[in-house]
Amino acid sequence: MKLTCRTRGDSSPQGKARVYYAAHPADSPVYAGEIFQDILKVQNCAIYYDEEPEAPWQQQELFQQLEQMQLLVLPVTSRFLYQPNRAREVEFPFAMEHHIPVLPLMQEPGLEGEFNRICGDLQLLNKKDPDPTALPFAEKLEKFLASVLVGDTLAQQIREAFDAYVFLSYRKKDRSYAQQLMRLIHKNDFCRDIAIWYDEFLTPGENFNQAIAKALEKSALFALTVTPSLVEEGNYVMRIEYPEAQKAGKLILPVEMAPTDRQQLSQCYQDLPPCAQGRDEPGLSAALLEAVQKLAIRENDGSPKHNFFIGLAYLNGIDMEVDRQRGLSLITGAARQGLPEAMEQLARMHRSGDGVPQDRRQAAQWQQQLAEARQRQYQRTASEPEGLIWAEALQQLGEDWLQLVELPQAGRAYQQAQQLCRQLVSASGSRAARQALADTLQGLGQISRAQGQPGQARQHYTQSLDLRQQLLEQQPDERQRQRLAGLYLQLGAAYLEDGQDVSADGYYIQGLMLSQQVYQQEKTPEAKSILARCYATIGISYHRKGKLPLASQYLLKSLPLSRQLLEETNTPEAARQLSGLYDHLSLVSRQTEGPEKAREYCQKALELNRQLFAQTGLAADQKGLSLSHARLAELEQAEDDLARAERHCQKSLELDRQLWQLAPTPEAQKNLTESLCRLAALRLAQGKQGEAESRYRQALELAQNLFAQVRT
Repeated sequence: MKLTCRTRGDSSPQGKARVYYAAHPADSPVYAGEIFQDILKVQNCAIYYDEEPEAPWQQQELFQQLEQMQLLVLPVTSRFLYQPNRAREVEFPFAMEHHIPVLPLMQEPGLEGEFNRICGDLQLLNKKDPDPTALPFAEKLEKFLASVLVGDTLAQQIREAFDAYVFLSYRKKDRSYAQQLMRLIHKNDFCRDIAIWYDEFLTPGENFNQAIAKALEKSALFALTVTPSLVEEGNYVMRIEYPEAQKAGKLILPVEMAPTDRQQLSQCYQDLPPCAQGRDEPGLSAALLEAVQKLAIRENDGSPKHNFFIGLAYLNGIDMEVDRQRGLSLITGAARQGLPEAMEQLARMHRSGDGVPQDRRQAAQWQQQLAEARQRQYQRTASEPEGLIWAEALQQLGEDWLQLVELPQAGRAYQQAQQLCRQLVSASGSRAARQALADTLQGLGQISRAQGQPGQARQHYTQSLDLRQQLLEQQPDERQRQRLAGLYLQLGAAYLEDGQDVSADGYYIQGLMLSQQVYQQEKTPEAKSILARCYATIGISYHRKGKLPLASQYLLKSLPLSRQLLEETNTPEAARQLSGLYDHLSLVSRQTEGPEKAREYCQKALELNRQLFAQTGLAADQKGLSLSHARLAELEQAEDDLARAERHCQKSLELDRQLWQLAPTPEAQKNLTESLCRLAALRLAQGKQGEAESRYRQALELAQNLFAQVRT
């Protein structure tokens, strides 16, 4: 294995975000150059890759390297998918297991489906996208990289938090020993906040002298990794690094990591102090402590913010080895000490699964603490900016609880946000305060609809609509138009749920006209999403009225936009939008094109919903998966394939029962009732009348309970 690195202008990779590039060996010479250029153009990072991917390699060495990376980049080709290669079989699974983000870059057309089948539902970027309306590749790439890599500004803040620097000197062939020594140094609590500078290039040359001299200048301690290779004639450590450290008067600590000829060592390295032993951890700790006590260590206040920055350093490998567990521990400690930035980081990590297993409930719990911290900040200052920050935290908290179908908690968060925003509007009437109130009212409308209260939802949506129209009249901008178009759709849906079809259609048409204007002006993913939703919503409305040709026409207009949106963003929301569209197309095509086409759409919806639920574990995605099974059950029963119909019926019932037990909302009871009736009808078709009666009785009991709740 010959790991090397590419950076902007061949600058030092020290402190830069680490990206690992892996590919089928035959693909690297074809695609690596262009991919490196594209990445480095938008992100100042360091890209590592194996120059000899077909040469023998050691698993331990490879995994040590991958552990230090913040992103894995893969060029996706037929060779990558179908031929044996280390990138797909070793490096990709390791990244997934260790929650390292992965960026697949499509290099051949038509492989999207196969990639998802083989590698799972991951974000794909395609530079050669033939769609002229798609978001530019460079913009998508920049947005993705910014979301997963630490930027220069934050990295500088992190570096400023270190107490001191240690210069770690080692032969490049001894990299594994050097990394082991880094871990041994940082095992000691008194060294926790000391950064370690080490030359991340594996093939240094004369052009690195300046960077090494600069690193030596700011380092307080020169740690020498002692192995037999250190005494080999003419090596870089012997010629350059050690003499420069002596000339600069640096404190030198040699650590023997492998048995080395002491006499030869003393001949090659004049005036070398006695070696500490890497295999003797207590002895090494004592030697380190003695060295640290001699250094001019900058005192830190041990504050939560200091610990937060050090935690980010460990989490992202900034001038340190990556140690995600320690980084998470430090950030968690800072959050428990009340640092809002740490709480926000933990909520974001658990929400997205970046560096930790995805856990929306954990995200909501940290978001709750963040909202309380923002409240305390606002109460100390009573300033509008702090109030808006608190309102934003409450809105995100409401969204987290809504995703978990914890409707009372979601409602409380949004109600608190509404009260706060009304106070801010009353105090200043600023545009920002009115915007926050409009967003909050829209969130309350979502919760009311989820609770089966469309009338209450209409009231919230109408108030939000009035505010958004005022904001748009005062200062037209595309973002405001997008929000207004989306609100028209939600308001139309609330009227439709309340049986007021004419009013619903009016809002749908207004939403369509506005979203078309927005999309013509700015073909962003957000604009594309709203336009696709408008087409789909109108198609669904026509279907409900029995106007099948018009329904099919509008649904099919939405289809290419929804597919592009998923390819561009690969967000759960985009996947939900496309799966819902497939579901409605299956219903329409069943009446217009026949069962085969309907089954094709159903299967696509099922696969998307299965991937979504596996990825998020959210109740909304579980509901979508249940619905797909229900649709297929109905199709199979209509075709007299009762065995397949039963499998889908049972799966839908199982999912609906779990949802009802988790949160017995009116909607969950309604869905479970329908599942029981569906299975009962199937039992009748199978001639099992007793079982059918039992299922119908269960459904009737649930329906009676639901009716009693609605009446009260």
